[in-house]
Amino acid sequence: MAETEFGSQMSERDSRLQEGARRISNVASDTWDQTRQRAGVVRERTEVFLRENPVPTVLGALVLGLAIGLAIRYSSRQEEPTLSVKRALREVDWSTMAPAFLPSLMRNVKRGYAGSAEAVKDGLERVKEVDVDEYVKPLRKRWQKWMS
Repeated sequence: MAETEFGSQMSERDSRLQEGARRISNVASDTWDQTRQRAGVVRERTEVFLRENPVPTVLGALVLGLAIGLAIRYSSRQEEPTLSVKRALREVDWSTMAPAFLPSLMRNVKRGYAGSAEAVKDGLERVKEVDVDEYVKPLRKRWQKWMS
């Protein structure tokens, strides 16, 4: 009689384990199906968004790529010795320059500086005259259309 009790307890335990395994399998299967459906919906929504908004998508990808590239570059770069201007000027052999050469060099530098300063002033004046609204208005309209 002890054998039959032991056998019935084993079969009862086996059937409970099988039933529990079936339940877990069904729950996992349902969860997987829901996840797959949600992923499909997200993929479709993403496709629609990307097709309707190509410029922000491309700009975002460009910025992301630039950020990743800079992060990789600066994280893997070895420290390079920096050369300061003062140190470089100390290492120049000034004795090779003749005193007659220096005044003409200084005049040329002064003229070049004055010419570049004038060029910058002229450029700033031209930039101030640009009508920014003429360029921004169409972009603003497109942006508002994308955001609505």
